[in-house]
Amino acid sequence: FFLVERHLDRLRESADYFSYPFDEQLVRRALADAAANLPAGPHRVRLLLAPDGAVDCQAVPLEPPTGRPLLVRLAKAPVNARDPFLFHKTTRREVYETARASFPDADDVLLYNEAGEVTESCIANLVILRKGRLITPPVDCGLLNGTYRAELLANGELSEETVSLSELKKADKFFLINSVRKCQEARLAPEDRP
Repeated sequence: FFLVERHLDRLRESADYFSYPFDEQLVRRALADAAANLPAGPHRVRLLLAPDGAVDCQAVPLEPPTGRPLLVRLAKAPVNARDPFLFHKTTRREVYETARASFPDADDVLLYNEAGEVTESCIANLVILRKGRLITPPVDCGLLNGTYRAELLANGELSEETVSLSELKKADKFFLINSVRKCQEARLAPEDRP
């Protein structure tokens, strides 16, 4: 499992925040059981921790990448940067589902906060190229600290700085990153560009 220790650390932190019991051995056993029964090929694994500490683990085959830049739209409304559910990966995904439902033909939707700072997409963290450096928005803008994002920050490959909507709209290149797809180039739909 790619970045499994980072995933477990994030799960543990969220379990602590929401006061869910967390049995690391139970979680590791569920992951091992899921992996033992998978056919060949890449898979996306989803592990759910219930309020009582029960664990459910599912895996689905991962579709191959399209090979083209992702077409993304900007959400119709800002997110509340203080919403605690933006900082934890949970099944409470109304903010993301509403954004996605607004643009069913887009590959993904970028979110932004009340200050006009871009935060993340519905399923990935944002990275832009700024003056030769790779930049990702800071968590306190209202976003999930993705495991791949955290790894790249720890390795010094990314820096945290705010990214305004106006800067994003003018960016020649930006990327969406997560631990499933790694790094994918993306572009704004013409409707969202200046």
